[in-house]
Amino acid sequence: MNKTLFFASLKANWKLLLGTFLVLAMYQSVIIGMYDPESVEAMKAMIEAFPEGMMSAFGYDLPANDLTGHMGTYLYGFLMLVFPLMYVVPAGNNLMAKHVDRGSMAYLLGTPNTRIRIARTQAVFFVSSTLLLFFSVVLFGMLMSESLFPGELIYGDYLLLNLVTVAVYMVLCGIAFLASCTFNESRGSIMAGLGIPGAFLIFKMMSAASDQLEGLKYATLFSLIDVPRIFEHSGYALLTSGILIAVSVLLFVLAIRIFNKRGLNI
Repeated sequence: MNKTLFFASLKANWKLLLGTFLVLAMYQSVIIGMYDPESVEAMKAMIEAFPEGMMSAFGYDLPANDLTGHMGTYLYGFLMLVFPLMYVVPAGNNLMAKHVDRGSMAYLLGTPNTRIRIARTQAVFFVSSTLLLFFSVVLFGMLMSESLFPGELIYGDYLLLNLVTVAVYMVLCGIAFLASCTFNESRGSIMAGLGIPGAFLIFKMMSAASDQLEGLKYATLFSLIDVPRIFEHSGYALLTSGILIAVSVLLFVLAIRIFNKRGLNI
């Protein structure tokens, strides 16, 4: 790994990382602040005022009888699936395709670094920065929950839910990095890096909104963030996370191999 390149990537992406964290922290504050252990039924009644299909599409039809269920429903039904893409998609493009597109990859390859070392460094940065984002968000959620509702959050369930979410995002990072290593232009990299997760999200919402489209849940990674199932079966969360992490490793390895072998327009 090249430390200079690693910290250069951090310097180029830290504002994006911080901005994404602040957006997620804001939504966490709002959702946690809306929880009232004395009026869970009132919250349900307010949500049920929305059309049934819309409620299901956004994951708001899940049981939320305590703070953990409340966060699982109103954060991990939609918000925590979408907003981390604010970092993953542009950062994935910035790390490889943008350098090729702008010609700065020629300068990187002119240093005593092989293609594999450059790609590996960028992959390590991408994974570590995304993990930092989720670690910060999870820690913030725990601190907010404890400060507002001491003892209400079930940490085991909350951490398992985030483990599966992080594992899904490791695969999405792998897809974004593969696109960045494959395309010479940022346009193609961003279209693939955003288009595939976007399709996953649409399939997830459509499968939840209509029984006739339920089969689409098998075409999206987001359906694996099954909040009730994760809370009921820790084995499901652990097995699913393990498989997803293995898939993400394969995607990153494939991306590095492709970058090492292909021709570059620089």
